[in-house]
Amino acid sequence: MFLVSVLAAEVDKVETKSNILYSVIEPVTCGICKATLGGMAYALLSENSIRFFENLIYYGCTLLFSKDQCTKVSAAYVGLLMRRFRVKTFEPNYFCQVQVPACDNKRNKYTVLEKQDYEKRILADKPDFIKDNNFINNLYKEINEDIEAGNDRETILMYHFSDLHWNINYTEGSNNNCGEIVCCTPNSKPPTKESEKAGKWGDYNCDANPKVVGQLKYSFNQTGKPDFIVWTGDNPDHGIYKDPKISTEATVIITDMINAHSKNTTIFPIHGNHEFDPMNIQDFSLEVDPVIQIVANAWKHWMTEEANAEYLKQSFYSMMAYDHPSTTDEFKRKMGKTRIIGYNSNDCYVFNFMLAGEFNDPGQQFEWLENLLSQMEKDGEVGIFIGHMSPGTSDCISEVSSRLRVLFDRYQHILRLNLFGHTHNEEFEVIRSVEDRKPIGVNHLASSMTTFTNTNPSFRVITLDAETKLPLKIETHMLDIVEANKDDANAIFSHHHELTEDFNMEDLSPASFLKVTEGFMNDEESARKYIQNFYSSAPGYNPPPSCNAKCRRQRSCQTSNSVYSDTRKCMKWVDYTDVWLIASHLFDFMNGRWVTQN
Repeated sequence: MFLVSVLAAEVDKVETKSNILYSVIEPVTCGICKATLGGMAYALLSENSIRFFENLIYYGCTLLFSKDQCTKVSAAYVGLLMRRFRVKTFEPNYFCQVQVPACDNKRNKYTVLEKQDYEKRILADKPDFIKDNNFINNLYKEINEDIEAGNDRETILMYHFSDLHWNINYTEGSNNNCGEIVCCTPNSKPPTKESEKAGKWGDYNCDANPKVVGQLKYSFNQTGKPDFIVWTGDNPDHGIYKDPKISTEATVIITDMINAHSKNTTIFPIHGNHEFDPMNIQDFSLEVDPVIQIVANAWKHWMTEEANAEYLKQSFYSMMAYDHPSTTDEFKRKMGKTRIIGYNSNDCYVFNFMLAGEFNDPGQQFEWLENLLSQMEKDGEVGIFIGHMSPGTSDCISEVSSRLRVLFDRYQHILRLNLFGHTHNEEFEVIRSVEDRKPIGVNHLASSMTTFTNTNPSFRVITLDAETKLPLKIETHMLDIVEANKDDANAIFSHHHELTEDFNMEDLSPASFLKVTEGFMNDEESARKYIQNFYSSAPGYNPPPSCNAKCRRQRSCQTSNSVYSDTRKCMKWVDYTDVWLIASHLFDFMNGRWVTQN
């Protein structure tokens, strides 16, 4: 005991000396950091520097695209990002306290909102009955046992569309390689060879031909009219516009078309990142966003007055499914106490440069989501979570995706189906619990209706178990552009594959998906099938010729995580010449950590 006391005393002396030394050095290092950074920030982020970089980007852009588009690119993004950097990322106090850090947290301007503290707070009251993190897996076991016993389960049929990216001016025979951001239009320079001519039904270098959507009626004949449809945004083409009426034109046209031909269709929509003007940029501080105002007005027939007002005010919403203005008594009975949660993923998108100046929780969406899920739990509701961008993609800021995982963990018994789009590829992400990394849910990403780039138009037909609202089947219906352009008779959406059949899955439980993704590591055939579906069997990927060990690890890591920083660890990336690894770290740095200002 005496020896222990002596050692403890010596440790205290060392710590005391260390604290004294730090108290002397810290003000010096902190002052140097702020003074140095302040000078650099003034030089690099001054208005003169902004004009210089705007011109630099403009001239670089004109080497590839038209002056008109390059003017919009330069004006829309360069100055905005640099000015947002002045607000947070390179603000001297923030940079030297949070980013480096060279300054003591105790006496500076910011308090860091640690993700670990968020986890502790949210998971503190996690109910005992879900602490084993098997709730959804156990529900699937009960469903399977019931089916094996010969009982029929009532089902609900739904469709999921995403990323229509309508090229309103698509013109057959126009140039598909015009040197512009948007090609296949009458304004494109004439094609010089046959391969540059846009096809009748679509082209893999261009956004969607609106004619393709008209062919969906044949799918209704095949599968039956859906009980409801989920539509997860990105409706305009990929052009850069600075006019909300233009950026939302495709959304309004599609909405009017649906309302004119199918007035009683039950649709639950959410916007993407391309509806904004310029695209990707949403300012969550606006009292009323002009884009959301136009879209909310177009979608008012698909929302309750309360949900529409909520969406108009804050750009996200929730509503009970049975309250939809276009529902039948049968639908209301089937959907029971099911709430649709329309999540705005622009609070996550790395190319929404407004976020570089946000200190925490853009638009207070997380505060809203926490309160909503808590109330749903009290009211005995279940939820279908819809958004444009899934949290597991490299495009999603880790400060957001990691917090979403915590909420998905805490409310795993509430959230029965998570639907996203954005990547233009068919994907899935297994959601893992925070403490033991068990599979507790799945993010389902639908591929796109657009052909840009190198994908066949497709959508998903999902069969839900009416009692639990869990998916029993997920089918993909696809239109093959190559075959359609050869013969009009081939211009139909037909059944392409169903997940449980493709991957020999027992069911669509999180545990089954984890088994599939772990299998990618050693099963090349399974990984190749996933890649084929990923690109909707477009040319060059039908199926891919091979998938080596690195390829298989990449597919496994991407599908087994819902936070991209976890994907980075899974990939065991140490090669800092890898562009995507550098970009991922850069995005996290640009947007920084969540803080409050003292």
